[in-house]
Amino acid sequence: MNGLWPLLRGQRARVVGSLLLGTLTVLASVGLLAGSGALISGAALRPESLLVLLPLITAVRLFGISRAALRYAERLVSHDLTFRLLGRVRAEVLARLAQVAPAALLGRRGGDLLTRVRSDVDELQGTYLRLFAPTLVAALVALVTLALVWVVSPRLTFLLLALFVLAGVLLPALALRAAAAAGRVQNAARAELGAATLEALHGLPDLLTGGGGPAAERHFAGLLATLEGAETRRARVTAGANAAREALGGFGLLAALLLVGQGVTGGQTPGPLLAATALGVLASFEAVGNLGSAWAASGALHAAAGRVDGLRLLQAAVQDPASPRDLPADATLRFAHLHFRYPHHDAEVLRDVNLTLPPGARVALVGPSGVGKSTLLGLALRFWDPAGGDVTLGGVDLRDLHLADLRSRFAWAPQQAEVFDGTLRGNLRLGDAGVADAELLALLADLGLGALLARLPGGLDGWVGEYGARLSAGERARLSVARALLRPAAPILLLDEPTAHLDAANARRLLRVVEERTPGRAALLVTHQPELLGPGWRVVRLGGLEVENRSRVVLGEAEW
Repeated sequence: MNGLWPLLRGQRARVVGSLLLGTLTVLASVGLLAGSGALISGAALRPESLLVLLPLITAVRLFGISRAALRYAERLVSHDLTFRLLGRVRAEVLARLAQVAPAALLGRRGGDLLTRVRSDVDELQGTYLRLFAPTLVAALVALVTLALVWVVSPRLTFLLLALFVLAGVLLPALALRAAAAAGRVQNAARAELGAATLEALHGLPDLLTGGGGPAAERHFAGLLATLEGAETRRARVTAGANAAREALGGFGLLAALLLVGQGVTGGQTPGPLLAATALGVLASFEAVGNLGSAWAASGALHAAAGRVDGLRLLQAAVQDPASPRDLPADATLRFAHLHFRYPHHDAEVLRDVNLTLPPGARVALVGPSGVGKSTLLGLALRFWDPAGGDVTLGGVDLRDLHLADLRSRFAWAPQQAEVFDGTLRGNLRLGDAGVADAELLALLADLGLGALLARLPGGLDGWVGEYGARLSAGERARLSVARALLRPAAPILLLDEPTAHLDAANARRLLRVVEERTPGRAALLVTHQPELLGPGWRVVRLGGLEVENRSRVVLGEAEW
C-alpha cells in the first residue's frame, strides 16, 4: 500500500479535484436537508409573501441538482485516478517480474503470481476510494459543519465535535482492530483458492484419472470454510460499525433538537433554524458514518498490498553492470573452471566445468538428470551468475555486458515450451515479427507440422488455446524450436530437450532441420537421446560422481 503514495504525488490535480468534489457533494446533501427543513418550517409559519421563501426554494433546487452532478463528477474523477494508479502498479509489478525472472521466481506457484498481479492489485482500489479520499472528505465536511453549527449553537458544536471524533476516529480504529485478523485470513484464503483453482484446472485430467478428485475436493472445502469464516467475522464487524454509525447520527439529531430547541423556546434562535440544524447535522454524518465499515476492510487491503509489495520488492539474481561493455563481434561462448550452486542449496550443481562453443559448433550435452545440463544454458543466458569461474562471450565476461544486449545473442527453446493463448502465426512471430507467411509455412512443413496446419481451423490463423491446449507436447516443442530458428540475428542456439516428446523419426527430422537452417550458427543442445544425433554433433557428457569424475567435462574419451 505504501507504493501508492508516490504515485498519488504524481496525480495531485486529480487528487485535489476528487477531494474537492467529494466534499462539495456531501455539503450539498447537508445543504439540501438543512434548506428543506428551513423551507418547511418557514412555510408552516405562514409568511405574508412567498417571496420570503424564494431564497430557500432556490437553495433547495440548487442543492438538489448540484448534489447529483457533483456526485457524478466526483465518481468520474476518483475512479479515473484509481484506474490510473492501478494500471501503473500492475505495470510496475509485471516489469519487475520480467526483470527478476526466472531465478527469483523459482518455487513460486503460477496461480499465486496470477492472483497477486490481478486480484490483489484490483483489491488496492479500495485504498483510495474507500480509505484515503473518504477520510479526508470527512475531515473537511466536519470542519465546515462545525463552523456553521457554531453560528447557531456553540454548545451543540462541542457535542457534535465529540460525536465526529467517535464516529470518525474511535469507531474506525475499533473496527480496524476487530477485523484486521479476519481481513488477513480472508485475503490469504482468496489467494490460495485462486492458485488452487488454476492448478486444478490445468491438472484436471490427472485429477480425474488418477484418483485425486476427493483430496482436491477436501482441500477446496477447507479453503471455502476458512474464507466463509473470515467473511462472516468481517461482516459482523461491519454490521456493528453501521449500527454504531446510525446510533451516533441519531444522537446528534436529538442533541440538535434539544439544544437548538432551547434557543428557539427562549427566542434567541429563529424557529426555522431548528429543523435546518437538526437535519443538517444528520446529513453531515454521511461523511464520517461509513468510515467504520471502510476501515474494517482495511485488513484485507493491507494484506493485498503486502503481497503486491512482495513482488515489487523482489531482488533480481543478476544486475546490469554500471558501465556495460559493447557486445563483441566474436560469438565464441566459453565456460572456464565453472562452479555453481543454487541459492539455499549446499551441493554444487556444476564443479570446475570447462567448455568452449565456437561459431558454427554443434554440441550436445548429455548425462543423467540433475547434473546441470539445463543450468549451463541458464548461465549462458545469465539467469544466474556462477559461484566460481567465468562465462565469457567473445572473451568478454557476461557480467560486463548489458543483459538485453547479451540475451539478444541467443535464441532459446526452453524445456517447457511457452505457448500463448493466440494464433499459430502470433506465437511463431514472437521469433521474428516481420517474417512472411510463406516462410512460416515452409518451416512448419520442414518440422513435420503440416498435419497441425490442416487440423487447426484457419491454419496459421488457428487458435492454439491457453498454454497451447490444442497442441500436443511434441507440437509445442517443435513450435518453440521454430521460434528459435526464426531469430537469425542470434548467433547461438540453445535447445533444451526439444526431442523429449517426439518419436525417433520426428526427433531426427527436427535435429536435421536445426543443422540445415543454422549454417554458421553455434548450437548447444541438451538431450537424453544422443543416439538420435547426426555426425555433425559433438557429444559432451556431464556425469555424476558415480558415472565419471564430475569435475571434468569430457567429449568421448577426451576432455573438451
